[in-house]
Amino acid sequence: MIDKTRKTMFRITITILTILGIWQIYQGETGFGVGLISAAVGVSAGKKIRQSKIRELQAKGLNPFDERVSFIANKAAMATWKTIVLLMAVFILLGSVFGPQISVNPYNFLGFWLAIVVIVYYGYYYYYSRTC
Repeated sequence: MIDKTRKTMFRITITILTILGIWQIYQGETGFGVGLISAAVGVSAGKKIRQSKIRELQAKGLNPFDERVSFIANKAAMATWKTIVLLMAVFILLGSVFGPQISVNPYNFLGFWLAIVVIVYYGYYYYYSRTC
């Protein structure tokens, strides 16, 4: 039951992202709309590839959910959290010193930080997966 609910929620989320993308294109925000649609397609493709790899490992009799993966993901998440907090503290300090000279749109700012968080997380994940 939980698996069916999870799949349904995923499909609803992807559908909403796609509809929002189409609506943004209709409103004239072509870049944002195309970005939302490509994100929906990319996430769907990534999840499909991941599920096929899990099925392949299960068919071979291996456990795709071993403790090593959880350990590496948790270690990467903690390193990402510490790095982002440090970078935010430096950015806030610089912003308080150079206050009015720097004008940042808060939505662009949040988008940049989200991109940085994802990039840093994957960097740490691959680093720890090679060293552990």
